[in-house]
Amino acid sequence: MLEERFIQFDIQVRTQREAVEALVALAAAEQRIADQQLVVQAVLLREEEGTTGFGQGIAIPHGKSASVLEPTLLVGRLGKPVDWQAMDDAPVDTLFLILVPETSHQEHLQLLAKLARKLMHEEFVATLRQLHNATEMFTFLQNELA
Repeated sequence: MLEERFIQFDIQVRTQREAVEALVALAAAEQRIADQQLVVQAVLLREEEGTTGFGQGIAIPHGKSASVLEPTLLVGRLGKPVDWQAMDDAPVDTLFLILVPETSHQEHLQLLAKLARKLMHEEFVATLRQLHNATEMFTFLQNELA
C-alpha cells in the first residue's frame, strides 16, 4: 500500500480540503484512482462523520470509493499546519491518507488500527517529526508498520 513515491513533503495548502485534494492528486498522478473528485468527496464525507485529526499534529483521513483502483497509503507533510478539528484542537501538519476500493472491507481498518496504535507511542511520534524526506519516511514506516 505504501511506496516511497506516495510520500510528499512541504505541501503548500491553506485548508483541510486543499490538503486532501493535494494527496488525492498525487494518487491520481500515480494511476491509483480513476476520478479525483469522487475520491475527495468520499474522504470529506467520511470526515464529516467525525474528525480523523488524531492529535499531535497528525490526521489519518481515509476514504472508500469505486474510483480507487488499488489500496493506497499516502503520506503528506504540510508546509504550514491547517485546522482539522483534531481531538486535541491542535492544527495538523502530517497526514496519512488511506484510500481503498469500495469492495475492500478489512484492509484499511487493519492499517488504520495499526497506525493509531503506533501514534499513541511518544517515541514513534517523536521520530516521525524528525524525518525530513520521503526516503527517511518510507524506511521508517516500512519498519514500523510491517
